[in-house]
Amino acid sequence: MKEKITLILLVNLLLLFGFLTQAVLKKEKIRTEGHLVFLPLLPKDPRSLMQGDYMILNYDWTFLENEENAKAPRRGCLVFRIEEELFVPVRLQSSFTDLKVSEFCLQYYRSEYDLKIGAESYFFQEGDADLYAEAKFAGIRFMEKNQNGDKLLVGLYDKNKHLLGRTN
Repeated sequence: MKEKITLILLVNLLLLFGFLTQAVLKKEKIRTEGHLVFLPLLPKDPRSLMQGDYMILNYDWTFLENEENAKAPRRGCLVFRIEEELFVPVRLQSSFTDLKVSEFCLQYYRSEYDLKIGAESYFFQEGDADLYAEAKFAGIRFMEKNQNGDKLLVGLYDKNKHLLGRTN
C-alpha cells in the first residue's frame, strides 16, 4: 500500500513539474521570439505600502464606448492592429480565429469597471519609482500566429520608446 501511495505522489510531482516547465518554456518563447508592440499608458501613482513599488498600468480603452463592444462577451479576444509599432484596438469578439489579414488577438476579460488583458501592474525594485515616472508605453510581446491570445509584459518605455529602468 505504501508503495502505491509513493508511486501516485511521484507521478503527480512529475506531472506538476511538466506543467510548470511547459508554462515557463511558453513564456520564454514569447519573450525571445514574440513581436513587440507598445500600448499607450495613462498616468497612475507608482506606490504600494504592502507590496513595495509598482505601477498600475492604465490603458486607454475609449474604443469600448461603442454599442457593439458593449455587447461583447466578458471573456474573449481583443482584436488589434499595429501602426508604427503602436497597439491600435479594433474590437472585442468571442472567437480567436476570425481575424483579418493585419489583425492580431490578445485574451481579455472584463471586470465590473474595466477591461483587463492580464498585464495591469508592473513591479520594480524599491526606490526606483523615479526611473519609471516618465513611462508612456507598456511593451507587450506576443506571438503573431498565436491562437490563444497569450502575451507577456516585457517593460515600460518612455515617449521615445526607450526601455526604462536599470540596465544591469
